[in-house]
Amino acid sequence: MNNLNIDWQKTLNIFKSKLDEFHIDKISFDSFFTTLQVRDIVDNDVTMTIDTQWSLDFVSTYIDNLEEIYNTITNGHYHLTLVTEEDYNKATSQKNVLLNFEDNLNPDLTFENFVVGNSNRIAQNASLAVAMKPGISYSPLFIHSNSGLGKTHLLNAIGNYAKKREPSTKVLFTTSENFVNEYIQSLSNHTIEEFNYKFRHIDILLIDDIQFMATKESSSEIFFNIFNSLISNKKQIVITSDKPPRDLRGMESRLVSRFSSGLTVSIDTPEFETSKAILRKKIEIENVDYPIAEEVLDFIASHFNTDVRELEGSLKRLLFYKLICGKKSDTIDLNFALEAFSDTYTQPAQKKELTVSNIKKCVADYYNLTVTQINSKSRTSSIIVARHIAMYLVRDLIDDISFIQIGHEFGGRDHSTVMKACSKVQKKLEKDMNYRQAIDDIKKKLV
Repeated sequence: MNNLNIDWQKTLNIFKSKLDEFHIDKISFDSFFTTLQVRDIVDNDVTMTIDTQWSLDFVSTYIDNLEEIYNTITNGHYHLTLVTEEDYNKATSQKNVLLNFEDNLNPDLTFENFVVGNSNRIAQNASLAVAMKPGISYSPLFIHSNSGLGKTHLLNAIGNYAKKREPSTKVLFTTSENFVNEYIQSLSNHTIEEFNYKFRHIDILLIDDIQFMATKESSSEIFFNIFNSLISNKKQIVITSDKPPRDLRGMESRLVSRFSSGLTVSIDTPEFETSKAILRKKIEIENVDYPIAEEVLDFIASHFNTDVRELEGSLKRLLFYKLICGKKSDTIDLNFALEAFSDTYTQPAQKKELTVSNIKKCVADYYNLTVTQINSKSRTSSIIVARHIAMYLVRDLIDDISFIQIGHEFGGRDHSTVMKACSKVQKKLEKDMNYRQAIDDIKKKLV
């Protein structure tokens, strides 16, 4: 028996010897007081447990007497706090939740290595603002974009920055899918109270891809309650999605309303300059120790810039190809890059030179006619339609060609005839969808 239990046993023995003084019979003592246990001593606070609330209500009347005896025995100045075993175990479990708390942050995703450009500047500025002053101005912050444009990076950057400024900040990064799975598991394990306690005692909640919570009614309900609790306690919530709040199909309207109540920002596809800056940053991170020609970066930034992941993947492919096929000291030039991407990138075929002859031939083929028929004096309706369209396309697609020149090319016709033909085509284009489709089809074949 340790000193703690020895001191408490002495306290109970002395108290028992004074039962008459306290007007307690032996049955009551044996029923209520014998289940008392000392659990924790922190500084001068002593936590004690008792089996039931009924017992607690009875013993609480005499807690001051027990405290006086305990302090006499220990020669201390302790304060006794009495709780039920159930409440003590619950509090201990909740304390363990926070002691074992993991933020799930990726330490490599920071503001320092997030490349800022016109496509993401507003989102980055908003993210930095909430990281500097969480829960003050923009909670919730809602960031939306297509996949692979940096939403997850910004979420982690917020968490890493906030913890760097204030290490005691409780930050949690999770996906909506993981949130749902953890909730279901807590129901199965009968640990829903610990689940609630954990999420309601976070300073910054970072939740990725909220769209996956749509249609999950039970999970949405508990998230709604957690959301309200955090907001009312001035905590920070940052949410990402592949679409803005109003377009979240299957999401409860009250959640959509909450999401829209803060600041909503978007990230667009990176423009050329940002794509190139991202490539430079990745090259720096990869510690590439051989030169890469500027035109190679221009090529990748122009052709593989749908999202950041595509840029990263293209660079990794190039570096791997260099490792396998190139000499380490050689510069990666455009020819080498084109070879590396040969199975994923086809160089565009050079456009045919647009000439009057090419246009007349394309129109004639489209209408199953000959160029001779288009040039002829024939007044057959099908030939007239093809002739007028050919004249219009020559005027539209070839720079600096006059109506007089076009008339000469079409069998020596007067320039006014060409002008009238082009005017008729323009008017029909505005009214006749099939006519417009025909001209679009011919243009595609030409250009």
